[in-house]
Amino acid sequence: MKKMWVRIIVDFLIIVFFLSLIIGARAVIPPRMEIYIKPEDLGLKYENIILKTEDGKILKGWLIYSEKSKGIIICLHGYPANKSDILPVVEFLYPEFSLLFFDFRAHGESQGKVCYFGLKEFLDVKSAIEFIKNDKRLRDLPIGIWGYSFGGAVAIISSAKYSEIKAIVTDSAFANFPDMVRNYYKNLGPLKYIFSTFSIFLGKYVFKKDFRENSPENFIDKVKCPILIIHSKNDEFVPFSHAERLYKKANQPKELYIVEGPHTGLDRAYTREYREKVKNFFINYLLYNKKEL
Repeated sequence: MKKMWVRIIVDFLIIVFFLSLIIGARAVIPPRMEIYIKPEDLGLKYENIILKTEDGKILKGWLIYSEKSKGIIICLHGYPANKSDILPVVEFLYPEFSLLFFDFRAHGESQGKVCYFGLKEFLDVKSAIEFIKNDKRLRDLPIGIWGYSFGGAVAIISSAKYSEIKAIVTDSAFANFPDMVRNYYKNLGPLKYIFSTFSIFLGKYVFKKDFRENSPENFIDKVKCPILIIHSKNDEFVPFSHAERLYKKANQPKELYIVEGPHTGLDRAYTREYREKVKNFFINYLLYNKKEL
């Protein structure tokens, strides 16, 4: 009887291991989503740009330049998505601001097969900052970031590392990545803890890094620029508690803007209130920082 139970447990763990490996592989190699809309479809003039990361990845992006711009906003998409998903959401910031979009590595039209969930994507943001600094039209403009979900998490990590970023807006960003892995398996009940533990272990083995290192709550207290945290109390994928944790650890000046709707409910970004909130935040803090330089 004892041998039988040992065999059952061993077989169960083997099944969990291989299922975690398969599901984990699907997660780190995201499907390529189509570019379904371009700036020209919204009547916006733009330039196709190429960004080169310091670890050798080529990223494809768009620059929507405005001669009237008071600053430039780097716009970061979620997972798994691409730059076209957020284009209609943030185009309202033009022409007061120039806008820079790009596809993260392993997304859209950019190089790479593996998503590192923040362990390397800050290098993608760094390449955008370098592009801005090397462009005569842009180099004197203060830099802000708007990031959605995964893009918001990367925005926080990047802002902690790069002082060039002067204001940050996140929408639906997670605070802790291991929590998100557990949430990914939430429909498995108590088994979610076993599957998530295996997944985190496998991630550490494959990437040679601990996934706990890419949790925004470990970086946000190092962010020196103003931050606006946007989150829905109805978010079923990234619980509102993540926003509360981020807000608690963030430095002043900071704001928490509570909205309604599901995680994918970016329809809120088309409301007048949302647009005024975000635009005024960037105007106030990017202009303020510009005067201080």
